[in-house]
Amino acid sequence: MTTIYLIFYAIFQIPSTSLLTIAKPRYVFVAANTIWSVLTLVTFRVEKVWQIFVLNAFEGAFSAIAYVGAHFIYGSWYKQSELGARAAVFCGFGNLGQMAGGWIQAGLIKSLEGRDVDLPAWRLIFVVVAAMTIPFAVFGWFAIPDLPEHMAARYLTDEEKQVAVKRLGALDKSEWDWSVLRRVLLSWQFYLLPLVFMLYSLVVQAIGNNVMPLWMASRGYSVIQQNNYPTIVHGMGIVATFAYCYISDKVQSRYGCSLAIGFTFIFCSAILVSDPGPDWAYFLAFYLLGTTYAPQALWYTWMADLTGHDLQLRAITTGFMNSFDFAFVTWWPLVFFPVTDAPNYRKGYVASLVTGCLTIPVIYTIARLERRGRREGTIGRGVVEEGYESPEHQDWDHTPWTTAVGSSLPNGAARTAEQIAKKSTIATVIPGTTV
Repeated sequence: MTTIYLIFYAIFQIPSTSLLTIAKPRYVFVAANTIWSVLTLVTFRVEKVWQIFVLNAFEGAFSAIAYVGAHFIYGSWYKQSELGARAAVFCGFGNLGQMAGGWIQAGLIKSLEGRDVDLPAWRLIFVVVAAMTIPFAVFGWFAIPDLPEHMAARYLTDEEKQVAVKRLGALDKSEWDWSVLRRVLLSWQFYLLPLVFMLYSLVVQAIGNNVMPLWMASRGYSVIQQNNYPTIVHGMGIVATFAYCYISDKVQSRYGCSLAIGFTFIFCSAILVSDPGPDWAYFLAFYLLGTTYAPQALWYTWMADLTGHDLQLRAITTGFMNSFDFAFVTWWPLVFFPVTDAPNYRKGYVASLVTGCLTIPVIYTIARLERRGRREGTIGRGVVEEGYESPEHQDWDHTPWTTAVGSSLPNGAARTAEQIAKKSTIATVIPGTTV
């Protein structure tokens, strides 16, 4: 059932993020959220396994927009020094949702235990989740700000909307044309960023797939403990996500924090491979692995930093990071974490150790290419010089306008008057003068 969901979820990642560059995100999100919430509600009535298979397929398709789409939207609004903290808030609440899910299930099981009820706990959970989710689909219609260039955020003034359009600088590329194929397929970002995110996802399978609850069951822990104790893993993820993202924002580099996560992969996987005797060693490994949920925010932020100059590259890479990840996650647990191996998943722990080690050279390579790209000016968006006022109501190919003499532009040099003239009738631009 999970595999069917994940396959359709992965297939629809790139189409979903690409759609956000064409249609207003508010429309896409609200429609998708409403549909998958209703499908969740319908699930409580199923009588056949094939019905769940079908519902899971559609839920996977319509929920594909949620995670990657949110990353794409806030990546359109914030600078490198701001983006990590916002990503941490988003992913932190995602982990909080995982924790709440465990608490809700434990509460339902405990409250209905021993009672003769018409609706068992496993059916009731779908009703509860749908009742919580549908109102937020409605809330999204008013809260989602679309992209800055849409100037549609209801809670911003007209002046603030203008600032939002200009503050991040100029996009180097923003149009859908045949060059998109070349720009994406010849970029290193499209390959290395999904690769490192995929490796991360394979490592953390050691704290997915009910690995920890099944190990706890073998040690005599109760069902309620099996639901509650693993929620600490997500709590560790929340703390680490905020810490790593805050630090990376302050130093305006994702490299050091990424290395720390990579070495945590290795340390925790090594503990599990060694098959320690005392329970505390297992709990230490599982809980520390929880801190490695941080790449959900940190590496999507890194991706936004490295692809911010090209709208289509960022949209497609955002989707591909998750779909490439799930291309492996859909079958990886079946091979390395089959339930028949419980409670000792040695084969899976060894696989996590290997993939954890592989993250280190990939992280290093990305950092080297980022350094070279920023030095050459092929990474990054144009920056408006402080105090320089651009002409109002500029609309050059629907791209946020920005230029100033001496500003840092994607191609490595300030745009000259000759380049500006290609887009407008303005012959020269001199700061401090009226054109």
